[in-house]
Amino acid sequence: MPNNKTKKDAVDSNHENLAEQIEAFLKAGGKVQQIPSGVSGQTSTSGPRQIVLSHKTS
Repeated sequence: MPNNKTKKDAVDSNHENLAEQIEAFLKAGGKVQQIPSGVSGQTSTSGPRQIVLSHKTS
């Protein structure tokens, strides 16, 4: 089981990596858009809800 120092090092590394990716995105002309709370990226929730596993043949 990793010790606390190893976990902290991994977290720090992830934060640095994310910061580098964000910086590269912004330098490439990317823009950050704030999305209001409650808005979903899911386009449609309608449609069939049941899955047919097999069809009985007569």
